[in-house]
Amino acid sequence: MMRCGRVMKGVMPFAVGIASGRTLLVGLLLLMLVGCKVELHRALSETEANQMLALLLVSGLQADKRADTTGMTVRIERSDFVRGVEVLRQHGLPRQKRASVEDVFPPGQLVSSPVQEQAKLIFLKEQRLERMLAALDGVMVAEVSIAQVPTDSAGRATLPPGVAVFVKYSPEINMTQRMTDIRSLVHDSVPGVSPERISIVLQPADYRLPRAAIEAAAVPANGDGEMSWRPWLGWGMFATAAMVLAVAGAMAWRRRGAWVVRLRQRLARAT
Repeated sequence: MMRCGRVMKGVMPFAVGIASGRTLLVGLLLLMLVGCKVELHRALSETEANQMLALLLVSGLQADKRADTTGMTVRIERSDFVRGVEVLRQHGLPRQKRASVEDVFPPGQLVSSPVQEQAKLIFLKEQRLERMLAALDGVMVAEVSIAQVPTDSAGRATLPPGVAVFVKYSPEINMTQRMTDIRSLVHDSVPGVSPERISIVLQPADYRLPRAAIEAAAVPANGDGEMSWRPWLGWGMFATAAMVLAVAGAMAWRRRGAWVVRLRQRLARAT
């Protein structure tokens, strides 16, 4: 038992040193490969995450998605964070959450007054119109407000209904050509409203970053044939990790010889 204890005492430092070295190298490699991405948006649905990821990749930005307990998370390179936020904003992502019939009229709710029921119905009409307008090409933000018409004691409307529409769109789309379509859409969706009582405001989006700078990130090489620095950065990180692993392996091999000599000496003393 005494001899076995001495042998194990000589073997354990060598094994612990090799295991700790491997753990350190693996952690360093993972840190180099994964630690450069930051969260852009989280708690997303699968469809929203796919739309964002496709848009970011088409724009030449390095991004990916991960699943967690709250939903999907879209991540992006730390150096591309500002451009990623701006690219998504220019395309109206993430989309504004819209209320459904179940949200406005949940099952098992108490009976509300007629005024409250009318307000809920108007809210649902606004949400439906906003969904239809957001489906138009180039629309980034769509807001609709239907004026609640006052009534007299007999329940008759004292003023004609009115609708206000605000649309923010991409400047690459000529949205002014869709004015007639938007007015007709609102007119057919809100009973009793006249075309003169429909107010439409169209605002082109303002790009905070130069469009050329965003598009240049998607080009792998410039006109002179110079390669982008991103592939070289990735290969450089890979080469650095390989060199670190090689040096650590060589040092572990050299230390292995010394530990073998010490182990043999301890065995000779024990016997």
